[in-house]
Amino acid sequence: MNYSKTIMARDGEERSGASFLLLGGALLSMAIVGAGFMLDKWSMEASIGAVRQHVAEDLRLVRSSIESRIAADTAAANHLADMIAADPTISTTSLTSMAKNLVSRAPHIDSVVFRPGERPGDTPVIKMLGDHTLLLDVPVLLAPDGVNRYWGSVVLSMNATRTVEASGIADRELLAPASHFRNEHLVFAIREVRADGSGRFLFGSRQVAREDPVTERINVPGGSWELLAAPTGSWQTALENRLPARLGIIAAVIAMIVPVIVTLTLLRERNRNIARLKAREEALFEVTQRFNLAMDTSNIGIWELEERTGQFYWDERAAALHGCAASELGRQDRLNDWYGVIHPEDRETIELRIFDSITTIGKQSWDMQYRIVLADGTMRHLRSVGAANGVDKQIGIVFDITADAVFTETLRAAKETSEIKNAELELALDELSVREHQLIELSQKLDLALASYNCGIWEGDPVSTTAIWDERMHQLYNVPNRNRPVTRHEWLSALHPDDRQTAQLAANRAVNTSSAVNTIQRILLPNSELRYVRSVGQVHVGKDGKKKLIGIAFDVTADAKIAEELRGAKAEADARNIELELAKNRIEFNALHDPLTSLANRRKLDMELEELTREGSKHRTKFSIMHLDLDRFKEINDTLGHAAGDAMLVHASRVLNRTVSRGDLVARIGGDEFVILAKRQTSPQELAKLSETIIREMCKPIDFEGFSCRCGVSIGIAQSSGLFPDAGKVLINADIALYEAKEKGRNRFEFFTPDLQANIFARKRMADEILAGLDHDEFTVWYQPQFAANSMELTGAEALVRWRHPVHGILPSNEFLKIAEELNVLARIDQLVLETALKDQMRWTALGVRLPRISVNVSSRRLHDENLVGQLEGLSITPGSICFELVESIFLDESDDVTTSNIERIKALGIDIEIDDFGTGHTSIVSLLRLKPKRLKIDRQLVMPIVTSPQERALVRSIIEIARSLGVETVAEGVESHEHAALLRQLGCDFLQGYAFAKPLPFENFTRFAQDLPRRKAS
Repeated sequence: MNYSKTIMARDGEERSGASFLLLGGALLSMAIVGAGFMLDKWSMEASIGAVRQHVAEDLRLVRSSIESRIAADTAAANHLADMIAADPTISTTSLTSMAKNLVSRAPHIDSVVFRPGERPGDTPVIKMLGDHTLLLDVPVLLAPDGVNRYWGSVVLSMNATRTVEASGIADRELLAPASHFRNEHLVFAIREVRADGSGRFLFGSRQVAREDPVTERINVPGGSWELLAAPTGSWQTALENRLPARLGIIAAVIAMIVPVIVTLTLLRERNRNIARLKAREEALFEVTQRFNLAMDTSNIGIWELEERTGQFYWDERAAALHGCAASELGRQDRLNDWYGVIHPEDRETIELRIFDSITTIGKQSWDMQYRIVLADGTMRHLRSVGAANGVDKQIGIVFDITADAVFTETLRAAKETSEIKNAELELALDELSVREHQLIELSQKLDLALASYNCGIWEGDPVSTTAIWDERMHQLYNVPNRNRPVTRHEWLSALHPDDRQTAQLAANRAVNTSSAVNTIQRILLPNSELRYVRSVGQVHVGKDGKKKLIGIAFDVTADAKIAEELRGAKAEADARNIELELAKNRIEFNALHDPLTSLANRRKLDMELEELTREGSKHRTKFSIMHLDLDRFKEINDTLGHAAGDAMLVHASRVLNRTVSRGDLVARIGGDEFVILAKRQTSPQELAKLSETIIREMCKPIDFEGFSCRCGVSIGIAQSSGLFPDAGKVLINADIALYEAKEKGRNRFEFFTPDLQANIFARKRMADEILAGLDHDEFTVWYQPQFAANSMELTGAEALVRWRHPVHGILPSNEFLKIAEELNVLARIDQLVLETALKDQMRWTALGVRLPRISVNVSSRRLHDENLVGQLEGLSITPGSICFELVESIFLDESDDVTTSNIERIKALGIDIEIDDFGTGHTSIVSLLRLKPKRLKIDRQLVMPIVTSPQERALVRSIIEIARSLGVETVAEGVESHEHAALLRQLGCDFLQGYAFAKPLPFENFTRFAQDLPRRKAS
């Protein structure tokens, strides 16, 4: 009845759980479908965003093209205005010719008009006239007597549509269909941008503005335009077919919903099965409770014997009947516990019975009685009954029959004491005879068991200090059997001398404390081998009250040897661990120290700096860093070899170890770089004194294989500051100070200051600006004319690089060339100057300006480039039209093969060689003879004082005479006045260059200067 109710309750719970599962499944399915719709919407928005991004990229190309077109037109108008400004008396015919030439070259320009008179503003302006015409107004600036005034303006009338198309907006190669469209094009429109937000459309349809277009701002003279673009149709039609993506989303939604439905079905079936199992479990639990109640009431325990394994299990009641605690585990083998509590007289019988049960699996029943000895010494009689359950298991019960056994024993005693019942006495005698026989048999079995394990039995008398041994005891201890008790002296004499005292103390302790004996002794055999014997015994008190030690002894030599081997192995392992630890320490030392100098390396320094930074975040710390770099170390390596360099590094490490205070870290972080980290508060005076000591000691020479080696040292010093100092930044500051020390002449020390950091940042900013300027074509070429000293004819010009800095304006070369050389872009600048000079030379030829040659500076690094001649061969250079100016300081008498080869091949191309800044370097006469330059350029430092200094005048005369004797022409630069020119002409100088004639000029100004030169000479 109860079982049926349980089933009904489970069915109700099952239906309720199924309803909740169905509801959850429906909600989950709706969520998946909604996620699919959201995914489709997100995908559509992402695709449109990608298309807009691609359209914006295309639009930037169109904007750049239009801006370039407007800039080109403005440059053309500016050129025309400059021509008018250079010659205010220019004829109308010339203006008309230039205008027609401009219109013929630019079809989108309808007309070019010059409007005289003042105009507002001083910058070009482009305006819209009507719907299709653009007017570009460029001012013409005159500067008579140094006062600027406007004379008029040049106006270009341009068709708006053709102007836009001329920029390339209709070029299909420029505006090919984008990769994100399929046979679609972009629709463009351009409109003015006014302050009030209005503006007319210059190009395209107004419809584009209604299609949410992508826009770009175009900057034009005097205003700006807005460029609009959108796909033909709409943004949605510009996308590719969305059907495959949506089908994929639908398939993914179905793939997620189907497993949910299947899972819900399986969960429903699972819950139904779980409910049925729980009902059965409750019914089984009820039956089990009844059974346990019956067993508890009758005090009957259950046991189980695994016949194949010999393992024996009890329940709690069986354990309590045997006076043992319940098992801590579910199934615990209790066979040893059982043997431990069985009366010794019954133990043999139980062992035989279990042995028979195991050897005859599944065929034996179980019914026996035995006695157990409880912890308090009382005896309990138990009966165990069981039978086979299956093939390899016996299950039975055990119950207490102590009362029956006592009653039976009482009857037996009554029979024994009854003198009138002789028959019962005879039976008792027979029974005693049988028991004696059983005892003998049990003793034999015990003796057999002891013999199989080679165990000896002993019994010691502490009063007489003698012991009774069996034959195996005599064999174990190698003592002859004299059929008498063994004395203590005989026992101890058989033991190893080191074990005698321990064995005797263990025996005395066991007697005095009634504890067990468990010792191992070594027996020294006649062949000098050792035998290990283990003795186990207990104190036994006889009926007469005397104490005796009874136990067994057995040979454990094999176990002892194994233990000894294990101890040896452990000792060897410990020794190896110590060796590994030492090796680990050596590896860690090598990883954190330089192998040559034994100083800390960069990794060790980084670890110390990180630790200082962490400590600084917790509390205020003060420390200093000195960054050292050896001077002239490379020369020692190059001349005497790396062995000498290593010796110098070792010498430097010894100097630092001697001079640096204990506790400070000295590290070698590079080839010839060292760092001293003082992790303590030090004053600038202390650091300065230490630096002076290091510099003084490092200047002392060392002997290396008979050579005296000497090098200096430059030191940069930085100290921590602030509440939370960054050690890495302090190291950078020390490096900045080191750079300053090298810049100021080396072999000195410098402290870091904020000004040094500002200078470094300024140099870094300029370096970045130089690289950006090269990318943006900010570098241009100016020209300073050169004249023949006698005829004052224009014979050439020196090409000088200038930087159109976006902030600082025009910068001369001396403000950026040094940094450009450090950036290794000087060769790139030289190439730019050369290519620009060749292009300008062609333009002058087309304009009718005659310029025989142009001098171009060539850097030392470019002269050492093996690819230089190959690059020059690719240029169209007329022989004699280009001269290479080589700085005198780059020439040595021992010039390398690459430089010599390049100079000879340059000459073969028809390029003249000039030596620049002659008189300030170290070129010898031998170098001049070997180089055979075309000209010598006398430095301005020698030319400028000749007016007032006879000594300088004589020196210049000597240079001119030497050059003339070698067949070399001379050029004097720095000619500041006509007096300089007259003196140099008298001294025999061939060519003159300086501010007395003209400053360096840009191309347009130089062109006007060269064209006006005949008129100036005539005047």
